Amino acid sequence: MKAGKLIWLLTLVGLLSARAESQENSGSPGVFLRMGVGARALGLGGAYVGLAEGPAATYWNPSGLGRIQNLQFEFMNTNLPFDRTSNFFSGVIPIKNVATIGLSWIGLRVNNIEGRTGNTEDPDYTFTSSQNMIALSLGKSLASMVSIGGNVKFIKYDLGHQSATGVGFDAGLLIHPFDLITLGLMAQDIGTDYRWSGGFTEAVPTSYRAGLALKIYEGVVLAADVNKTGGLSPQLHFGGELRPAYFLPIRLGFHDNQISGGAGFLVPLAANSLEFNYSYTNDRIFNDAVHQISLVFSFGSPSSSRVNATAARPGPAPTPRPKFDAPDPPKPKTTYTVKKKSRSLLVTAALLNVRSGPGTKFRKIAQVRIKQKFGVIAEDGMWIKIKLKTGKFGWLNREYVRILN
Repeated sequence: MKAGKLIWLLTLVGLLSARAESQENSGSPGVFLRMGVGARALGLGGAYVGLAEGPAATYWNPSGLGRIQNLQFEFMNTNLPFDRTSNFFSGVIPIKNVATIGLSWIGLRVNNIEGRTGNTEDPDYTFTSSQNMIALSLGKSLASMVSIGGNVKFIKYDLGHQSATGVGFDAGLLIHPFDLITLGLMAQDIGTDYRWSGGFTEAVPTSYRAGLALKIYEGVVLAADVNKTGGLSPQLHFGGELRPAYFLPIRLGFHDNQISGGAGFLVPLAANSLEFNYSYTNDRIFNDAVHQISLVFSFGSPSSSRVNATAARPGPAPTPRPKFDAPDPPKPKTTYTVKKKSRSLLVTAALLNVRSGPGTKFRKIAQVRIKQKFGVIAEDGMWIKIKLKTGKFGWLNREYVRILN
């Protein structure tokens, strides 16, 4: 195929597959790499660089992987108008005292594209466009406040009888200066290009993103991102998440004059968890509704703070309330009552935060899981002091444990 015809086909597929997801980037190479992944992130309007939680962090900001401490998987499927299908899969696993690694895949397929050899009304043939990206990710926490990460991406583009391959890189940074604020920086598609079998090369523009996430209190998150791609104007993204109950998040987002939204449902499975996420937006070409559904499965305690703060109890769900930890009862002063007799407790929550002091205002220092036992060191109202296996002391909410003997 001559270069002229190839360029014509690339433009056609760009209008069909790319413009629908990103109007400001329509027609440019590699737009499927900038469509976004994860129903939670898309429901927040793409304001996710500062959050960077769960397996979707491999796309939005791989430095967020440094905060993941258990095996997690995420899958998303999106059916778009005009015979387009988009899929995303990611799996992340921590290597103790080293880093967290991830493997992810993004695929966009466009079927039944009409081809013509001349200016005719009826097509002479149809063909398929398939774009796939596989990324190897690495994220590591350098300190309690700083994490870094990056991706190495391998790209394959099949367009009719033509094909192209490419390699690209991403780099991310996550800063946690305060307990309620997280800052994220991301450079996406560094040195990425397509090398076509006919010798034609397309450069993918580099995107730069900066994000801020503010957790007003456990259960309420606000996020804002700004991104700049190539010579295009900066784009703003805004999103918010509210959890009226720990298992039921509700989300709203805004980006490029489009409103998005969604919800989720968290299902505790013993010491594991399964989260269903749904997001909604409009298609750029037909203005039809676009629905994204993703599943996130976590083996053991979830690492992201949105789930970490959750105390998922077995059996019937407790009464929904804005905060995940029980409120501290008013006391004229703090008193510690040390028990003389040896007592122990059993954790009844699938995942429970351990605080540095007796109250939610104290920072989170660790997590414990269901059926773990600890000795009771002291009690202070609704809080019980324990000694962790690491030798550190911490406090658990009495509501999510059972006192033994």
